Amino acid sequence: MSSPPPPSRPYSPLPLDSRSLLVLHASVTGTAIDIAERIGRRGRREGWAVTVKGVAQFNQAELLEAPLIVFVLPTTGNGHPPPSFVPLWTALLHPGLPPDLLEDLRCAIPQSFISLASPLMSVQACRYAVFGLGDSSYGKYNWVGKKMSRRLDALGAHAVVERGEGDDQNEWGVESTFPTWLDDLFAAIDPLFPPPPGFIKLPLSAVPPPRIRLEKAPSCSRVEMAPVPWAEDARWAKVVENRRATAEGWYQDVRNFEVELVDVEPDERTRLYTAGDILEIRPQNSKENVDRFLSSAKWTSLADTPFLITPSNTDQPLPPHLPVPFRTTLRYLLTYELDIASVPRLSFFEWLSYFSEGDMQEKLRWFAEPAGQDDLTDYTLRPRRTISEVMYEFRSASVPPEYIFDLLPPIRPRGFSISSSPASHNGKVDLLVAIVQYQTILSTPRKGLTTSYISALSPGTPSPSHPSTASLRLPLLTRARSWGAGARLPVRFDTSGILKLPPGTAPLIMVGPGTGVAPFRALMEERVRVGAHENLLFFGCRSTEKDFYFRDEWERYVERGELELRVAASRDQEDKIYVQHRIPQYAEKIWDWMGAKGGYLYVCGSSTNMPKAVKKAILVVFQQQGSMAESEAEAYWEDLERRGRIVEETWG
Repeated sequence: MSSPPPPSRPYSPLPLDSRSLLVLHASVTGTAIDIAERIGRRGRREGWAVTVKGVAQFNQAELLEAPLIVFVLPTTGNGHPPPSFVPLWTALLHPGLPPDLLEDLRCAIPQSFISLASPLMSVQACRYAVFGLGDSSYGKYNWVGKKMSRRLDALGAHAVVERGEGDDQNEWGVESTFPTWLDDLFAAIDPLFPPPPGFIKLPLSAVPPPRIRLEKAPSCSRVEMAPVPWAEDARWAKVVENRRATAEGWYQDVRNFEVELVDVEPDERTRLYTAGDILEIRPQNSKENVDRFLSSAKWTSLADTPFLITPSNTDQPLPPHLPVPFRTTLRYLLTYELDIASVPRLSFFEWLSYFSEGDMQEKLRWFAEPAGQDDLTDYTLRPRRTISEVMYEFRSASVPPEYIFDLLPPIRPRGFSISSSPASHNGKVDLLVAIVQYQTILSTPRKGLTTSYISALSPGTPSPSHPSTASLRLPLLTRARSWGAGARLPVRFDTSGILKLPPGTAPLIMVGPGTGVAPFRALMEERVRVGAHENLLFFGCRSTEKDFYFRDEWERYVERGELELRVAASRDQEDKIYVQHRIPQYAEKIWDWMGAKGGYLYVCGSSTNMPKAVKKAILVVFQQQGSMAESEAEAYWEDLERRGRIVEETWG
């Protein structure tokens, strides 16, 4: 029987011993980074020494040393923590932690929790705040932020302000709640260590200092090529196949994309990854887009000038993968490091307003105000305007190049479910990639950065503008601009996913419309290899002739009695049929497999309406076949989900 949660404390912690705070983020889409940086900017304006960092760069010992920590924590999928947050969360759940660990810290700290902690600590109580990011359309809305608050309370920490929650479903998204929460946070912490007498806050109209210093390097200096952010785990891969999977002329371009890792020992090939893992690819901006941005920012004449980049202060270091100092050019940063192809966030307009005048400045400042969010949504989100396009429209702005890291977000890697098992493909990695391209009210078609980058890669040709390197594992290596035989790109395996191979030969029910079917191909290859033949796949597409992915393989499994396949081709008849409509036809089998036989149910694909509709259909099966009330069926689902027998892996 679990113990009751600790009683909530009033938000009135003891004073701090310095006017400093640490902001930690665990970003997935980039929103958490943006929110964390905005907290940092607000704090510095008000005289706080603020350090902003990702949890991957956070030493657990700092939890015992930092008197005030603000956590910005998104919830992924239906209640799952971001991968970068898992190590810290696991450490906080250690059963040997005393309940007053963060209250007065005068107790022994288990070495298994923090290896760097001294056996006896004597520090003030930990003060904290949490701002969660989530989507209220999911059942476990903002689950990670809620669990973190409860766990910190249970360990004796003190919240300085009520937990904040950003909801993607709100009219203005995170802006519906974050500005008010930010005001509340600083109103709560300002008295804990007041500023020195005579201190004057930096006014909102004043330009904050830049994050970096730019110093011209000698003209003979050799430009450095930085390692990718996850250099310790990254590998070089060459493109083996980039073939269209949908019929020619079909409105959607989906690719069978295959890569092969280079410099891999033969006995390592089948151990590179496991079925259910994810492959991350970090894209780069196109030359045309970089040239356009340079022109709009009036940086063209400086584009290829070598600069030495150093942080302006220790509280705002360079991204952790970059050497210090970093000898580079603006063109390099815009090509490989900074995102100019995404839809700009509020912070972009805030920074751009500092370097504009007149009506343009007034419009930019309006976009950065809570009252201007309707207009910002109409200008950016609905037409999906990119940073580069906005920069062109506001090209009268004069942004000093030393603000490049403040103005622009980092390029993020994009993860794709692997559609192959290493044993069946001799270590090669297959992906099913939908090339993102669509039309809005703007004349220029919208394109996804990563999928556009992938679509341009061809076997046997160099990756466009992408230098190869002797090794990704030398973090400060200066890399030469040489070309390999065939397109090469840095990749990384993400093994933190929740879609794992079920144990033994337990039955498996798979629901995977569209490209959501990709990981099921990998799982099926492994299950057939070990003799697990109770497999049921609900696959959804629009047309059996146009976008029936892996059709030949599924039909071979069916012929051999290794798979039962039910296809929902929504456009092949007048009435649209989706995967949830096929589920009742297998009600008895689903109940038998999930009940008597201890089976597993995996749902993978778009996070829009599909997961809810599938869950509703399965709950009806539980009610009818198990003679359950609606509440009993819901409880049964939650129990199976808690035990890992129902898994949803969905994406927006």
